[in-house]
Amino acid sequence: MAYSGTVGQTVVSVQNFIDQGARLSGKLAEELTVEQVQASKQALFFTLSNLINQGINYWAIDKKVYGLKPDQYEYLLPLGGVDVLNALYRKMNRPTPNSTGGYINTGGGVTANAFDNATNTYCQQTIANAAIGINYGTNNPIYAGSIGVLPYVANIGSASWSFVLEYSSDGATWNTLEDVGTVTVTDNQWLWYDIDPGQSCEYYRIRAYNGTILALREFYVGNNSTEITMARLNRDDYTNLPNKNFTANQPFQYWFDRTIPQPKMYLWPTPSDPFVQMTVWYSRQIQDVGSLQNELEIPQRWYEPTVMMLSHRMALELPGVAMDRIAYLEKMADMYLSQAEAEERDKSPIYLAPNISVYTK
Repeated sequence: MAYSGTVGQTVVSVQNFIDQGARLSGKLAEELTVEQVQASKQALFFTLSNLINQGINYWAIDKKVYGLKPDQYEYLLPLGGVDVLNALYRKMNRPTPNSTGGYINTGGGVTANAFDNATNTYCQQTIANAAIGINYGTNNPIYAGSIGVLPYVANIGSASWSFVLEYSSDGATWNTLEDVGTVTVTDNQWLWYDIDPGQSCEYYRIRAYNGTILALREFYVGNNSTEITMARLNRDDYTNLPNKNFTANQPFQYWFDRTIPQPKMYLWPTPSDPFVQMTVWYSRQIQDVGSLQNELEIPQRWYEPTVMMLSHRMALELPGVAMDRIAYLEKMADMYLSQAEAEERDKSPIYLAPNISVYTK
């Protein structure tokens, strides 16, 4: 007996889901009109959008690192973000070069300004596709867990940059830490990139391409991070705070406001240190359905419940589907959904610690 030798390689497109949904509804896929196909695609979108209401989709959890800005207490969750699962205040160590080290600049400007722990100075290069970096010195490898880029853009504006973060053990041969690609940068707003796994070497740099001319307020290589969990407030607790603009180095509470189109986090106290971060783990919506040729952003174990839920919705909309078939599809959709939900957990142990202090006084 011969096996395929592959796992998870079968491509199931949006069109495949709709075709299967039609067959389960008692229709031939070829019978569907253009309008019915579009309606089925919309039904699939609604089905996937509702999954977040069933509980956490563990494959749709993302992490974002925010560079906290002095006197700014409001921070937006990315588009599609639904809820904050964990929020942690983070502070890192910033190593400096030894006596044999220094800084790297291939494009002009005052290099030291990008490493002076002052956000009001900047290194403005004059040559495109150049680099700014740091050399920690001979026999002085430094572990990098996260790299921060603080851009300077004239007139407090925004710009499109293309750049890559790189490391080297000799300053000649460079390897990619992260190819960021083309992103929109805003003046004096941090871009943080966690390095996973972290690297340990003597040289790190940011290198521009696609004609980008770098202007950096700071290039920050950080390690030995300390993270402290922030407490979540409800709306009443936050609104009852007497001084919402009170500032401190460390914010230790937040209120999560589920506004649209993007939810917001309100920090308290308002941060005052420009070199600290907030790490946020959040649940998000599954990616849009897209075209009929796209795949869905769901794991293979969710294929069956998804197609059954879709077929039930299609049966409700397609003409001539018998009521007993609709009822059967609803029952099967509920069954497969329950099975998938039961599996969708992290399976970590639960420890219960009884409070016996009242008996031991």
